[in-house]
Amino acid sequence: MKQIYTYIIIVTIALCSCNNDNKNKTDSNGFSTNPVATNKKNTKFTHRYFITTEDIDSKVEPIRNGGTQVSLKKNTVVKLLNESSQFRDTVTVGKRKHIEPYEKVKVLTTGTETWVFAGALKSIYTGENDITDPESLQSFSRMVESQDPAELSSGKKVIEKLKDLKSADVTTNDAMFFMAYDYINRLARSSKAHGELIAKHPWTLDDYNEVITGTMDMDYHPIGKIMHESGLALEGALGEILVKSDINVVADAIGTNISPAVQEYIDLLKLSDKSKIFDNDNIIAPLTSLANQANLWSQFAKDYPEFAHISNVKMKSDRFTQALLGGTKNTSAFDHASRVAKKEYREIWDYVLKHYGDTPLGTEVKSHTKWLEGRDWKFPIEKHVH
Repeated sequence: MKQIYTYIIIVTIALCSCNNDNKNKTDSNGFSTNPVATNKKNTKFTHRYFITTEDIDSKVEPIRNGGTQVSLKKNTVVKLLNESSQFRDTVTVGKRKHIEPYEKVKVLTTGTETWVFAGALKSIYTGENDITDPESLQSFSRMVESQDPAELSSGKKVIEKLKDLKSADVTTNDAMFFMAYDYINRLARSSKAHGELIAKHPWTLDDYNEVITGTMDMDYHPIGKIMHESGLALEGALGEILVKSDINVVADAIGTNISPAVQEYIDLLKLSDKSKIFDNDNIIAPLTSLANQANLWSQFAKDYPEFAHISNVKMKSDRFTQALLGGTKNTSAFDHASRVAKKEYREIWDYVLKHYGDTPLGTEVKSHTKWLEGRDWKFPIEKHVH
């Protein structure tokens, strides 16, 4: 009897293996031979919204040379249905060749469910709630896409459009906020403000002092006012004025009808602007300020792992955390000759473990100090007196 059961089990396993082999067969180019083979994605944040980056035909089935279901215009807003094709197609989008799968999406304005090449989709928002005002979002997306980020005046147009279109729908407002803030950041990097306005303006010592200290009245100063209206601000040093995005202007334009996560993100950006931690590679703030901001950003990354701008959150968290653990090029945490951690860094690590012991930052600090001790990097002598 045992032998019969063993045989049945072996046959069952073999059949399962064959079925799996059939499902995963690919052609010579690595494409699935099963036309409807897909991968389903399990995620808490099932509401993932994208726009099309070019005019593109969607497909009835996610297969190469499949029949067209609907032609989508650029900036069409779609929701991912968390299912993608197992194979990857090669398609040129915007003069660039992409190798991506097809994503099953829902076109928000029509309700059509269809398959779209992933290389033609750009993420605009990820959250726990549905977008209920896709028309406003699509209108804003088209407007932003039509602007030239080299033209300073485009910032004012985007800000005014954001004020006009802000919606009763929180999720739509969240998505429009990110579109606007991304655009203003592009504007800060590429506008003609440096050559057209800043380089030609007769800056005084008082002007420089106000920019450096952040006390310039942006509504009074002729350059400051133009910057402010376009969502920009000024920073710099004596003899050098730079342009940066102003989170306050974008936040004021969208208002308070946004999600708690986005509001927290805005508050963190405002805090970073207000309490400057770095000047190039120098740490110019007290190490407690560095630790506090490292903790806030790393905790945010843990709390909102699917946040729309999670890459930016992680970038800020990593920069603050790495500076806290090892210093920077110009502000070292160690005396490398004696292999001893500087006293102020050991004290700030103790501060983190005392106040943030159970946080992601506390875990990193604990791991870091143990790693150092295990490799004969020492701490100040007084810390080892018992």
